Amino acid sequence: MELFLSWLVIASVQLAATMSPGPAFVVAVRNALAYDRKTGIATAFGLGLGVMAHVVFVLCGIAFIIAQSVFLFSFIKYAGAAYLFYIGIKAILNSRKGKNKPVVDDSDIPQSVKSISLRKAIVTGFLTNLLNPKAVVFFTAVFTQFIHPETPFSVLALYGGTSVSIEFLWFAGVSIVLTHARIRAVFLSFMHWVERICGGLMLGLGIKLALSK
Repeated sequence: MELFLSWLVIASVQLAATMSPGPAFVVAVRNALAYDRKTGIATAFGLGLGVMAHVVFVLCGIAFIIAQSVFLFSFIKYAGAAYLFYIGIKAILNSRKGKNKPVVDDSDIPQSVKSISLRKAIVTGFLTNLLNPKAVVFFTAVFTQFIHPETPFSVLALYGGTSVSIEFLWFAGVSIVLTHARIRAVFLSFMHWVERICGGLMLGLGIKLALSK
């Protein structure tokens, strides 16, 4: 019973954190709308891998060390901010390529915006979560409440697998919904604005991250 309650708390906190607006949400939405369903799901898979990396860091004690080191934390923070700037600027530049062209269906989307490799989508999702220093603090704070040196590996795997699964399933679901034919048709009519908004949000999140203490 105690194990179930602990798992339920971890799952609830993870779901709330996953659903909250942030870099992961913006990247997942942008890739699903700008490209296609496969790209969106691949991005979700990458986001899940990023969470897995943080879970491993926590379970190995690395996250605690990073959280206590101003240099390491700052390095991750600025690397993450730079990556958000890169994604944001790229999205805004892509929006300009298609802003004067009416979009009727997928064939009308500029080729530069239409597709990217699934590998690149996975890497984008992975780096977005990996280079988020707030994730280091989040997983350290959450997992250290429920694990100790005597915690069995099976329980550690359950907690970690739950966080990874929630991250992937939520954003894969978001991608599936947003790429539904009718919903996608609505967004395609003003795709360049979606790119601009997502790009602007990325730049804003990058600035916020760079200035955070």
